[in-house]
Order: sequence, then structure tokens, then C-alpha cells
Amino acid sequence: MTDEKADTYSFERYVKESRVFILGAGFSVAAGIPLTSTLLSLTMKKFSNECEWIFSRVDGYAKECFDSPDTEIDYSKVSFSELCTFLEYIELREYGGGERWADAGSREKLVLKYYLAKTIVERTPQGNRIPQLYLDFANQLQEKDIIISFNWDGLLENTLDFLGKPYTYNFSEQNAIKLCKLHGSVNWRLGSPNDLGKPVNTLDWQSLRFTEGMMQTEMYYTKALLRYETWWNYSSLGEVQPFLVLPGYGKAFDVRANAALWYKPEFAFWARHDVYIIGLSVSPDDFFIRSFFLSNLPYIGGNGRKLIIISPDDRAPENYNFVLSKEHAELLNEDFSNNHVVIMLDRLKNT
Repeated sequence: MTDEKADTYSFERYVKESRVFILGAGFSVAAGIPLTSTLLSLTMKKFSNECEWIFSRVDGYAKECFDSPDTEIDYSKVSFSELCTFLEYIELREYGGGERWADAGSREKLVLKYYLAKTIVERTPQGNRIPQLYLDFANQLQEKDIIISFNWDGLLENTLDFLGKPYTYNFSEQNAIKLCKLHGSVNWRLGSPNDLGKPVNTLDWQSLRFTEGMMQTEMYYTKALLRYETWWNYSSLGEVQPFLVLPGYGKAFDVRANAALWYKPEFAFWARHDVYIIGLSVSPDDFFIRSFFLSNLPYIGGNGRKLIIISPDDRAPENYNFVLSKEHAELLNEDFSNNHVVIMLDRLKNT
């Protein structure tokens, strides 16, 4: 075999052994991490118990938003997206009057994000409590794989840490699994760590190095906040200010802070083989995710490549119709399970 043929064979082998996994909220359900409606209800309960004075402001805005001035809001039944959009309007109003709490957002939004993150971490298993499904999934991951996650939780990070498998958020480590979190994470923060303007770093914050490119404000992460006991020692509006991309109109602003991860996403697909979408419902009004998919998924066919969508959502056939019409795409309209991990292993072995 000539050197040129050997190089071609080596690259083709690399591609066939490299995959993309795209994770939505349904990926984490079997671990006990709540979906949106339950999450909002649990969050608001914790919020009201621990920070009543700011909760009362958010609750008041919710009553305006849902035209319910004299009735208590059932947060398990209202639209999270609509509430976040209304809070975005409140922030715009404060910004126009020079009253916004910080560049990162209004006080109400920052505290809401804090309690969303705290609630998620409380319900994210660690160590021996991680279900076997996630151990099996993480075990079959390899350093060539790229995971694109739209989840805030640290379930996959906890699982990889438990198994001793390295991962990287910013692709700086070649020998690590690439974990790209397009909606932020419970253990991230935007801007240098500080407490009411005073620089601090008690949690070993590490830079994601976004400002080495075009970004103006750095993003930081810490593994400490993946452990719930860490949260016992930190309140909202201080060193811990989780960077979460909220649903609704404000998403258009939030994603600009981690635009480095959205920039030219085709890098994740051109040299990868199979693509798996797990537990991600693509709502018609989520224009960013739909645009991300429209720009990439229809073009990944050929050479035995396959797109496998795993989702129990009754609307999945309609929501993914733009790509299911292609021969390379398949929908498994069911909950994520160990059966799907077996499929992944079989395709990796037999491709």
C-alpha cells in the first residue's frame, strides 16, 4: 500500500470510528432529572423557601404574564418559555432606565437561573447512584466522539468522571471526549468570578478560553458545582451565577455569550460517521435548534453514514420531517434505553 493510500485508509477509518451525539432533556429523564414543567415547579418552590423577597418579585411578574393577579400560579402548568420572555421584557425596561442589576442580566433572571441550576444539581446522581444506562453509554464513548448537548445538567460529566474518562468543554484536549454545551451548564459562569464586584475564586474556576477568539467576555467552569454539597455554602448573586440559556425571546441574546460553540458547527459533522439525536424535542418555535439542524443534518448521508433519532415524543415524526424524508435518517419513537447503546456498539463494530 502506498503512503497516499495508507493515509486515505487511515482517515476513512478515523471517520468511521468517530460519531456525533446530540442530547436533549429526554436523555437525562431515566436518571431522575425533571423535564421542564416539573423543573420549573420544583425550582419555584426552592426559590420561595430560600429567597422569598426576590421570589415575590418574580411571582408578581408571573401573575402579570399569565393575567392571574389574584390567583396563585401553578408553575407545573404554565409556559416556562412565556415566563422567561416576560422577564426579558422586564429586563429591557430596567436596561432602558439604567436600573439593570448587572451586565449578565436582571437580578430576577440571575436568581432564577441560580435556583434552576441548584434544583437540577440536587437531582443529578453521582458515583454509585448513576443508573447503569448512563454508565454503559459513557463507556462506549471514545475521544474521537463529539457530544453536542442542549442540557444544563452535569449528568454526563458526573458519569465520565466516575469512569475516569477525560472530557473537554472547549476542544483544547485532543485525547478527551468533546462535550459541547450550546445552552450553557449549571457549573459555568459568564465573566470573571467575583462576589458583588470583588474578584474571588474559591471554586477553582477554569477559563473556557472563548476570548482567544472573537468573544469579548470569558466563560468559566468549575467541577465543584457539579456536587450538590458545594451549593450549601453559596448564595445567589455572588460567586455562583450559572450561565444557562433560557427559553423564549431572550435566547437570542443569551446564545451570543457562547457563540464560539455555535460558530460553524459543521466541524462536528464533516469528519464524523453516525449521528445520534437522543431525547431532543424540536419545537416549531425553537428557531435556533431548528436552524442548527436544517443547516447540517440533511447533508450527512453517504458512505454508510446514518442519522438515528431516539425520541418518544408523539410530535417527533412531524418535527423531524425535514430530515426523515432522507434515506440516511431513522426515527426510533421510544424512550432512550440500553437497547440503543447496543445499536451504537454494533454499528461502531460493524461499520
